[in-house]
Amino acid sequence: LERNYNFLRSPIFGNLAFSLLENRSVIKFFSNIFLFAKSRPCDEQWLDETEKEACMPARTPVQAFNAGLLQHRSFEPELKEITQTMWVVSGFGDSRALGRQKYGSELNDCSLKSIDGLNVLPWENPAGVVELIKDLGY
Repeated sequence: LERNYNFLRSPIFGNLAFSLLENRSVIKFFSNIFLFAKSRPCDEQWLDETEKEACMPARTPVQAFNAGLLQHRSFEPELKEITQTMWVVSGFGDSRALGRQKYGSELNDCSLKSIDGLNVLPWENPAGVVELIKDLGY
């Protein structure tokens, strides 16, 4: 974990890795594999925005995610302390949704919701996300 993080933060190897990862073709490749449903691949506007937002400050959360920091420990204790209504929203195309079923039974006032899309639901399905927000009463 530490080795991965330090690699991605290194001035030489990290910058080399990010110069590749921030390339438009690579962004498109990984976006279409991991973020967007096969039936609706990423569009040019997505690519334009990701290119525009690629900068040094934006690298830190990417470094943490790619190093595995989010998988390093469970956040279950913190999640179980939340008392407000929670929704776990998955795209219909997200194969990981099945693994999220336990949230509905183990967390306080938690419901599982699914809408069209895969992983970047506000981009893929803004109208569906707006409807979910309206359902919460906002």
